[in-house]
Amino acid sequence: MSYKIRKRTIEDVNEFITWTYEGVYSFYDNNIQAEKINGFLQSINTDNFFSVIDHQGELIGNCEFFNVGEAQEEVIAVGVQMKPSMTGKGNGLRFIQAIIEQGRELIGYNHLELAVVEFNKRAIKTYEKAGFKRKGNFQNRIRGENYKFIIMEKDW
Repeated sequence: MSYKIRKRTIEDVNEFITWTYEGVYSFYDNNIQAEKINGFLQSINTDNFFSVIDHQGELIGNCEFFNVGEAQEEVIAVGVQMKPSMTGKGNGLRFIQAIIEQGRELIGYNHLELAVVEFNKRAIKTYEKAGFKRKGNFQNRIRGENYKFIIMEKDW
């Protein structure tokens, strides 16, 4: 099964904002974070913000590429989210590979970074299988709690 990235639509965003996850992964729920909902709504038909679909055109996720570099330095990072019903079923490696390969064709980077919350061991394992290496970490306070994030990077 192949995956493809394409521009986001209002229909995609309306589905994204309903996504909720089970257990510890509820950290990623979209419906409880006003900033995520607003970000999704503002990203429709915007460069570097994509939906991910399968070979049948079914919406299975989203991704976005953005610059996290300081001053004149450009450092491209990617954020990804898989549809809740697709998670934990062995789809992650194909999903991330499709995103980074197609993103590279569209944007043209030779270095890519991402941040993942430390407790998300299955995502970390998938990113490592895709060739990402740990670069560092940082703390972030989200909804009143402190979380440790791991920064990962990949070069071509």
